[in-house]
Amino acid sequence: MTEPTGLVSERGAEQVSDAPATAETPPPTQSSQVTFTVYQGPPLDTIRSLVASHFLVKDAFIDQYGIPTIQVAAEPPHEKFRTLLKELAQHNLIGAIRGAGDTLTVRVFPKPQRKGSRTTLNLALFFATVATVLAAGYFNWSNADLFTVLVEPSSVLTKASLFAVGLLAIIGLHEFGHKAATNHHGLDATFPYFIPGPPPVGTFGALISLRGPPENRDQLFDLGLSGPVVGFIVTIVIAIFSLLLSTTVSPAIAQQLITGGATQDLGFCLPLVGATPNVSCEAPLLLIVGRILMPATAQGSLLFPNQELWFAAHIGALLTFLNIVPAWQLDGGHVSRAMFGPSGHRTATLIGLVILFMSGYLVFAFFLLIMMNLTRRGFAGVEPLDDVSPVSNSRKLLYLL
Repeated sequence: MTEPTGLVSERGAEQVSDAPATAETPPPTQSSQVTFTVYQGPPLDTIRSLVASHFLVKDAFIDQYGIPTIQVAAEPPHEKFRTLLKELAQHNLIGAIRGAGDTLTVRVFPKPQRKGSRTTLNLALFFATVATVLAAGYFNWSNADLFTVLVEPSSVLTKASLFAVGLLAIIGLHEFGHKAATNHHGLDATFPYFIPGPPPVGTFGALISLRGPPENRDQLFDLGLSGPVVGFIVTIVIAIFSLLLSTTVSPAIAQQLITGGATQDLGFCLPLVGATPNVSCEAPLLLIVGRILMPATAQGSLLFPNQELWFAAHIGALLTFLNIVPAWQLDGGHVSRAMFGPSGHRTATLIGLVILFMSGYLVFAFFLLIMMNLTRRGFAGVEPLDDVSPVSNSRKLLYLL
């Protein structure tokens, strides 16, 4: 089983996905967990003036942690706070807004310093992952059994290459889906870090690192949803290509496979018209739909999609499922945090863990529990700077769909 691809943040900014809390200054209240380094910036009066140009200020003070804190009258802050963030950025500052009832609280922090690009590391990990995925493909299809000889007699290198192209396309474009979302919202993020792994998959996925927290829940929603959506679309495309490269086995060869004992584990196949019931193979929904598109075949034939691309698509579907589980800081966790806020996200995480345990993904469920403990954030999700404004109505509708 592979680790899902995901989106993380670098130290110095709030974590986004699939890394420990970053700040060195403890939060003043439990409702504000986004923390940064000790404030060193313009005087309080300057900060108050900036905030007062957008909100009705009730009070302004330096709290016990040395953080400029401005209390303002409650009103929909979405657009006003986005404008305030741009003005704070001119002073190398960043802000967070929290609260409920008739008072909202704006806290101002030094903007986290941007770390340099590590393109060399990105490339090194990518090429290492290409090598390990190719090796996994070679390991998976190096045995010249009866099925290989009769159904897919192509070279092992060809099989390994097809598998690598299919799988890396799914994982890589999943990450570039996240990257596209960060670019759309003007957020700074790295290129993907691929993670090499052992056979039979050859990789533990990939991640990108976000160098700053999302501004609001809309951005958090988009960051979480973009990767799985793109990854799932690519998975379907790879599965379709596996059908286009499928092999139809004649009744005579099907009988040879049965006689030779090669039907115990034929991988993914679809018995066509009148195929013998002695053949044991998996027939997922897409294969059944694909049967409609295939030309008529002789009685007793079998249809095999390209096994290498189909296996890559199978892994892609698994990655998508694991990523959209609404738990912790998985992509689905980002979406649930954006939709339901802190308390709803904790409930969603519990539900997500139950889903993983009940569906048999025990290793991954325990992995999440370990990561939740190691990062010392427990059930906490990613916190946008504006954690007051809800997601837009269009995103709520998209979530329901």
